[in-house]
Amino acid sequence: MKRLSAAAVAAMGIVVALAACGSTPAASATPTTITGTLTEYKIQLSAASAPAGKVIFNVTNGGTIVHEFVILKTDVLAKDLPLTGDSVDEGAFNAIGEVEETEAGGTGTFTATMAAGHYAIICNIPGHVTQGMITDFTVN
Repeated sequence: MKRLSAAAVAAMGIVVALAACGSTPAASATPTTITGTLTEYKIQLSAASAPAGKVIFNVTNGGTIVHEFVILKTDVLAKDLPLTGDSVDEGAFNAIGEVEETEAGGTGTFTATMAAGHYAIICNIPGHVTQGMITDFTVN
């Protein structure tokens, strides 16, 4: 059996130590659930942020008319999103997904694996963004 030299043992120790120090935090393994409620004309979330990883949005239309829940990844604050007419051009942004038009009293769920960053959540039915159906969401 060969013996390792002291230099070889020291080098292996340094490699192991560097590997431990260089690790980066992983995205959350446990999904985060966010509850969203849509009303005339507001989007209310159970939390304004979540850790990076899988996020489940359980959305309820608590209003009296049809609403939707669209998630856009953007550095632009929701209040500053540019409009085309009276809605946002979703194609101009990285649309993560949505709970499509939901009747009053209806519910929907959307799940996404989300990277750290800023997101705008909107109801993009014509006229709803301009009436305040916007909110910002942060993934850490």
